[in-house]
Amino acid sequence: MKFVKYSQSEFEEIRKLYEGVMAQACYGLFFREGMILGDEISKIALQEPEKYFEICANLLRAKGWVDNIVFQETSAVVEGSFEASSSSDEATCHRLRGMVRKMYEGQLRKRVHCEEIECSSRGDKHCVFKIEPLGGD
Repeated sequence: MKFVKYSQSEFEEIRKLYEGVMAQACYGLFFREGMILGDEISKIALQEPEKYFEICANLLRAKGWVDNIVFQETSAVVEGSFEASSSSDEATCHRLRGMVRKMYEGQLRKRVHCEEIECSSRGDKHCVFKIEPLGGD
């Protein structure tokens, strides 16, 4: 077996490289996982369209994804996302963003863009997701 000796600065640069690669890989994986979960929640909530977002919020709380969520016309405000448990410079709630996107798409019956504009892992008070229709609708 061969061993390679790194300086502390080399080790830090390599660590940053691996963390960056893993963050990008996880971003897509967790987002797509969230879309699958959000689609299932949406199907359940669509059984009672007049209570759609209330049912979505109840299911998210019951499953432990959030402590509280408020759905608004163009945004969702979330308290207690477990994904936002560590300090970060970037938004970290990729799975929850995927869920929120699919829930809005289910209710609006059209594709939307969902962006996390505030994140508690960055020190913001809440996680806030901005919803915009795709295609200029």
